[in-house]
Amino acid sequence: MTPVASHNGLFAAEFQVHTLVQAFFIIQCIWTGVMGTLVTYDPTFSPINDTGSFVRKGHQEGEDKDRVFVHPNVRGAWSVRGGSMFLVAAGALFFGTRETYLVAMAAIIWREAYDSIEMFLYMKDWQKILIKPWMSPIGPMPPLLSFNVCNALALWAILKAD
Repeated sequence: MTPVASHNGLFAAEFQVHTLVQAFFIIQCIWTGVMGTLVTYDPTFSPINDTGSFVRKGHQEGEDKDRVFVHPNVRGAWSVRGGSMFLVAAGALFFGTRETYLVAMAAIIWREAYDSIEMFLYMKDWQKILIKPWMSPIGPMPPLLSFNVCNALALWAILKAD
């Protein structure tokens, strides 16, 4: 197949993907890449993870210093999250096939839907990020639920494209 460059405003693709979907993927690359880097550097930047020192269950504090974990899962979680989301979104833009766009959207939808569900079930002040605008380390952000709406619209646009 040959790329359909005349319809795609930013990147050539093998189908007529909408320019807004490509802009959405660029935003995904920037957001997840920057957040992954920031939180790897300083875990307290994480807006959705609990940070601090935790003692492994079954051990008492002071018993064994190897059992105390500082910011568990934050560095690993955001590095993997940011890196993988950056790669799937950038891969879709680079390869330009409907399949790569669909794989990227599946990963993005899974990550943000899981974050929303986990936040609703386990975070004390879930409303602050899930349904209200909030301040991230890189600036003001819309509610996380609005990301899920954008994801559904982008998926619909990819599926409906010629």
